[in-house]
Amino acid sequence: MPKNSQPKLLLIYGKGGHKEQMKRLIAKMQEQHSFEFVSMADVTDEFNAVEHLQCPEPRDKFHLWKAPWQLAHISAVTLIQTIKLLKNHNITGIVSTGPGMAVVPSLILRLLGKKVIYIESWSRFYTASATGIFMYRIANQFYVQNITMLAKYPKATYSGRL
Repeated sequence: MPKNSQPKLLLIYGKGGHKEQMKRLIAKMQEQHSFEFVSMADVTDEFNAVEHLQCPEPRDKFHLWKAPWQLAHISAVTLIQTIKLLKNHNITGIVSTGPGMAVVPSLILRLLGKKVIYIESWSRFYTASATGIFMYRIANQFYVQNITMLAKYPKATYSGRL
């Protein structure tokens, strides 16, 4: 049994546009109802999470030869962080706006029967993101913010922009 049994969402986001999209999503969700959440990101917490774990970016976009090693390292880090959060909190589901650090926790939560929601980036119009390709297969609900992305993700739900 988790130390804190109050139900919580796990929110995973990255810097830049990922963070801005999560900021807007949290604001919209809090208009509807009150909720507690824990978070994982490659930036510091600015959303007042009950607990926030900082995780490095899953890949180095500028050094291709580092990518496999960095990906393996970050996968291990996010696995350990996810287990810690599950031990300490009653995580009922996950919502992510990206980036790739969301894949391992989403897979774990999905295997545990928890709800997984992924929102593809608003900057995607014609090509799928690497994270989106994996999350499309993992997520219970997959949202796109541009209607043109339904051609890449036919089972997705068009949500409009955050």
